[in-house]
Amino acid sequence: MSLTFPTGIQQKPSGLSGLPNRFSRPSFGTLYGFDAVGGDVVDGALLAENGDYLLTESGDYLAFETASSTTYTNSDNSLTVGVTGTSATFTWVTVSGATSYRLLVGYLPTGTNYIHLLTPSFTTRTVDLALHFSAVQKPVYAYLGVQTVVGGPYVGGPPVNNINF
Repeated sequence: MSLTFPTGIQQKPSGLSGLPNRFSRPSFGTLYGFDAVGGDVVDGALLAENGDYLLTESGDYLAFETASSTTYTNSDNSLTVGVTGTSATFTWVTVSGATSYRLLVGYLPTGTNYIHLLTPSFTTRTVDLALHFSAVQKPVYAYLGVQTVVGGPYVGGPPVNNINF
């Protein structure tokens, strides 16, 4: 196979080399459209800037926004929940003499608990709320109980209410 280029205003592509039994796409030096990508590339993904729109074949517009972050705190500031999209990071203050912490996250107002985390060794936990809760049935609440005697009761402060994701 050979390529011929008519005379006139067309430019011969640069970087063209023939490979046996393979097709080589010519390079014209300047990239346009979907060829012009930078940074990390996800195969098959369309790129858009924050706040830009894509027009679909059916004429619909798709908007792209950066996920907002919201912080929720209980009334005594002992438990904080940072939510970005559906990811929630629960952070609580260390209690002197604590043997274990119990984090309960559930629906309001029923109090049904779906995440029940016992931990003696750390004071933060990140959870994808979409894996445990329906976005339709939000908001959720979080409650932290602290155990100071092994086998004893968990005593907690006020809950963090109305956590939306």
